[in-house]
Amino acid sequence: MTMTPNLDPTTIKLLAFDIDGTLVGADHKISPFTKTILTRLRAKGILTTLATGRILPGVKAYADELEIDIPLIMSNGSVLQDRHGRVSALTCLPLEVVQAAIRIARQEGRDLVLYVKDKMYIEKMTENIRPTYGSLLNDGLYEVGSWEAFTDQLGNASKCVIPDPFDEQHLFETEPLLKEALDGRAVTLRTSPVLLEVQPKHVTKAKGLSQLAETLGITLRQVIAFGDYNNDVEMLCVAGMGVAVGDATPACLDAADLLVASPEEEGPAHFLEEFLLI
Repeated sequence: MTMTPNLDPTTIKLLAFDIDGTLVGADHKISPFTKTILTRLRAKGILTTLATGRILPGVKAYADELEIDIPLIMSNGSVLQDRHGRVSALTCLPLEVVQAAIRIARQEGRDLVLYVKDKMYIEKMTENIRPTYGSLLNDGLYEVGSWEAFTDQLGNASKCVIPDPFDEQHLFETEPLLKEALDGRAVTLRTSPVLLEVQPKHVTKAKGLSQLAETLGITLRQVIAFGDYNNDVEMLCVAGMGVAVGDATPACLDAADLLVASPEEEGPAHFLEEFLLI
């Protein structure tokens, strides 16, 4: 980590937060102190957005609680959409990439989740899918029975996810097979210990953040970004200040300018109070 030199707090216009492990801890709730600080900063003209691998059904409650009315960076940068459903940017995977992901998932006996705009689709609910997505069934997550019955929507997917909350080794084994099948047409990434994802090339949270900053008429130098996992790395690198949170991964720590305490300890909020509200 290397502290960003000469960053003037008065120039900051936007805060970008990863959600899990960054904005919220194990209880998945925004702490009252964090909400208070972000509300005070909004009153000073400093906006907040969320930058996440999730899509709107898994983000809306947080955005509503924080009254975020600018676009949210979702699906790891593939979707820019506000909490009211308005889409300002969308990048989809090539159809042949989705077909290759389906083929490898079936070949290896893995479950697959397809993200299409603000909905997620699975063939059927399984014990591998339930821990991560079960609460969203029929409220953002839908069963299609078979991918063959969903052919007309496969080309609209912004990402594919293979979940395995029980044996991470399965994801380690599947990733090289996916990469070979994709043949450079898309990228694979790990966004948590239980998820392996396929997303469009050149699409990252950093790209989404750049698009949002341009829309708001600000520079990336005027942004502080917070994250804790590998899919946050590019975003931390491009922001005026990149802040790693809690038990951040080594790659995230390398990309960050500083490390703050976990969301359970309200690390980001205490840092913002000291840095921006003195």
